[in-house]
Amino acid sequence: MDSLNISVIIPIYNLEQFLDPMLKSLKEQDIGDYTMEIIFVLNNCTDNSEEKIRQSCLNCKIMQCEIQGCGPARNVAMDVAQGEYIWFMDGDDWLLSNTAIKDVLDKAYSQNLDILRIPFDTNKFPWRYFSMVWQYLLKRDYINEFRFPHIQPAEDDAFMDMVLHKAGYTRTTYIGLPHMETPLYYYNYLREGSNMYRYIILKEKI
Repeated sequence: MDSLNISVIIPIYNLEQFLDPMLKSLKEQDIGDYTMEIIFVLNNCTDNSEEKIRQSCLNCKIMQCEIQGCGPARNVAMDVAQGEYIWFMDGDDWLLSNTAIKDVLDKAYSQNLDILRIPFDTNKFPWRYFSMVWQYLLKRDYINEFRFPHIQPAEDDAFMDMVLHKAGYTRTTYIGLPHMETPLYYYNYLREGSNMYRYIILKEKI
């Protein structure tokens, strides 16, 4: 199979009631002459997430990962991804423009970038953090030596530490990476049941 321009990788764990915005925003994407694959990785779902995805009629691949966690699920997709670039997304978030994917690829290809930072919007996120992996477009060959650890939450931390170190950036200087000028991604902050929600609630109880 010839390489595609981009692989969108989305781990899914019991997101049936939250999937509509992401599915809609992906279906509405105008990617121009670019080629794309969308890979959903079901992570021991016990709800109707798979049926929801199939009913959307979105052109996508659906895979399974029995090891629990976003990290292992993303790794499963990375092992088969064909895109020159990878954009990791979360199933309960969504894209803010119907040309978001085309826009990031335009910039990445025109500047031959290994990493492109993608600004985001959110409902109540009080700070920006280096490791939120969906805020980067990543060249697959550049990150192919790395995989996510089998931990949660904060599996992004270890992965992005390695990627940023390779690029000569750190947790505090990542903001200087080449970036899009406007937010293209919406982060659904602290959705009840998410890894971040469980992490924040646990910290508050300690």
